Amino acid sequence: MGSKSMPLRPRSRPGLPGLADLTTSMSSLPGSSTPLPLPPPTSTRSPTDPSALDDFVAASRTRVNAVLDECLPAATQHPAELHRALRYAVFSGGKRLRPAVAFGAAVAGGADPEQAMPVAIAAELVHTCSLVLDDLPAQDDNATRRGQPAAHIAFGSATAILAGSALLTEAFAQCIRLPDPSAGVTAGGGLADTIGFQGLIGGQIDDLAFNPSETNLEEVSQIHLRKTAVLFRFSAWGGGLAAGLSGEHLDRLGAFGAAYGLAFQVVDDLFDEDPAQCSILHVLSRREARGHIRGLLDQAEREIEVFGPDGWVLAGLARRVEGLIP
Repeated sequence: MGSKSMPLRPRSRPGLPGLADLTTSMSSLPGSSTPLPLPPPTSTRSPTDPSALDDFVAASRTRVNAVLDECLPAATQHPAELHRALRYAVFSGGKRLRPAVAFGAAVAGGADPEQAMPVAIAAELVHTCSLVLDDLPAQDDNATRRGQPAAHIAFGSATAILAGSALLTEAFAQCIRLPDPSAGVTAGGGLADTIGFQGLIGGQIDDLAFNPSETNLEEVSQIHLRKTAVLFRFSAWGGGLAAGLSGEHLDRLGAFGAAYGLAFQVVDDLFDEDPAQCSILHVLSRREARGHIRGLLDQAEREIEVFGPDGWVLAGLARRVEGLIP
């Protein structure tokens, strides 16, 4: 059908739209091996039944936590200080939304969500790494994370940096464990683009330089895209890749993930009104921001219409974000 590549640099690989194009389109909007227990085809529950999504998300969180526990070294294994820090960061809480998106994309592609497990684990490890590194004194200088001392407070900056690096390398190791070796290589390349200077790292640099008095919707959207939405984009695209999809289907999943991730971040902005942080509230009123979120979620749902009823998990996740709008 087409290339399976997930470029963030359109000059080098064809496929998903580049960051600049995607940001422009968003800113123009108004305002072990046990399969996950999915509802069987003969279930009396409709996929639109909230309890079906509740069960799916709960099962995916439980399964991801179990696999994370398996893939990380024991806390007593040498070097124990590093391994304690890894587990401290990974198991400090978290909703495991990125894995849920990856699993939902696999379901949209007609596959067992278990096929997307390497992508789901990779996304969660990278997310945790980004939190550990962002909290450092030289970055965002956060003393707490998820209601407990940040990793650098609990273990020191040196160990926190090494723990973040270890999580990152394990994420790439997970990608190459996809059953299809070609898909594993492609996923690794997509993850590199997601993390690199056009992704999370570039977004963090822009965030550190952010000046709320000299910003606009395009800049805020680009930072949100690169710091937050790009990893949701990888999760959706990678879940589809693991399911054997290619071409337009992967493009649409990636676009869904980007729109979903942007909406998710703007909702977060409405709950956290820190005047020093990059926030949509520097350029939009709260009413306008709510309209912007709904526009993003409408776009996300349009992207997955091609999957029909199989897109029920992703559609349900999008509707949940809308339900969080304060």
